[in-house]
Amino acid sequence: MKYSPVFTIELLHDFYGESKPPLFKIVPTNDTLRRLSDAGMVAKFDQNKLFVLVKHIDVNSPLLKIKSDFTLQFFIEVVDFDFGKITNYSESDLYNRKLYFSNLKSIIDQNDKSVEGDLYLHEKLPQFNVANAYQYNDLVRSGSNIAYECLTKINANAGNLNNGAQFRKLTKISYATPRTNLLFAGIEKTLKLKVPATNVQIKYFEFNPVSELYDKEKKQTIIGPEQNPKGEDVTSVVLNFTDAIGQEFPEGIYKVTINAQEEWIYFRSKRDWQAYIGLINIHNSDLVPTAYQYLKPDGSFFMQPPSNTEVAPKNYLIRFAPAQYLLKYVCKTNKVLDIIDENGKIEFDNLGGNVFRSKLPVRMNEKAIETISVQYDGADVIKKTKNPGYRDLSILEGDNRYLVSETYLNL
Repeated sequence: MKYSPVFTIELLHDFYGESKPPLFKIVPTNDTLRRLSDAGMVAKFDQNKLFVLVKHIDVNSPLLKIKSDFTLQFFIEVVDFDFGKITNYSESDLYNRKLYFSNLKSIIDQNDKSVEGDLYLHEKLPQFNVANAYQYNDLVRSGSNIAYECLTKINANAGNLNNGAQFRKLTKISYATPRTNLLFAGIEKTLKLKVPATNVQIKYFEFNPVSELYDKEKKQTIIGPEQNPKGEDVTSVVLNFTDAIGQEFPEGIYKVTINAQEEWIYFRSKRDWQAYIGLINIHNSDLVPTAYQYLKPDGSFFMQPPSNTEVAPKNYLIRFAPAQYLLKYVCKTNKVLDIIDENGKIEFDNLGGNVFRSKLPVRMNEKAIETISVQYDGADVIKKTKNPGYRDLSILEGDNRYLVSETYLNL
């Protein structure tokens, strides 16, 4: 029996450069499992990569029965409890906010999300703006799609991508960040108003394929003098994703405005998304950029005769950045004069009291740092210091709450 790949989704994590331990699962929804089966397709997940394959009737003909407007859904489940410790992304409210991935255009600016041919399913990194303030761990990009990682808190109008003390230059890559997450909601959702008001106007907008914006008004709700006769400040509202006759809205993304407040919400009436970090929607429709279409717009997997040329499978990517941390060495005596990185990449400050700490954070990596040496008693250099002493972890207090790897040297 022959199977051909229709598309793949690979989950990458920059902490790992050599091994590929199981960090995630990509789980098809029950509806998607049925659709895959009906279309003669199967989904297999191995080593953080999903393969969607089509079965063939014979050597040249796939068993594929599928409409052109077709959506497959998958959840991302984190299976490694260390994920939060090693990843430059954290979400404290996974029951309400989820990462959202799709092969549609960007929700934010309607642009293609690819970078130099790589078909990323997450939003591009936000472009650097000197007028913005930035926090440590923020990820941004230059106009040429080069990624940068923020190393320290930066006030508005004080940032410079070329300042190595502020930003670390990466490469032309993209990462999943909070920019990629959405508020998830069932039929009803309670939201707080950022600015309490006595009169509230709630509008629900769905995607408009003509303008390619979320500007098609679906519903409007008013809280005015009749609903609020005492004129008290309204501090929260209940959103309801049904129409005037009680029919549920179609599943998908909606822009909701509450007076001047804007919220982007993914409505899904089924409560089957609680245990997952994210949702992936793989669409095959005219709204999908050509590079991201996993089938021809008419739904066929092969080109029409006489060429009968097989359509190349799409290889989608989702990428996570590693966390950053500070290296700290605590020495027993004042005979240690300096801590040195033989590669010259990590510089240390002498904080006094026989304590040395890296000036800038280091990216977490599965490979241990083996280039740290100790300048001892003005003459000797003791190398390979990754093992002596014992280690502890702490949090740097202040604006930059970095994780600190503390090594206590018996020197």
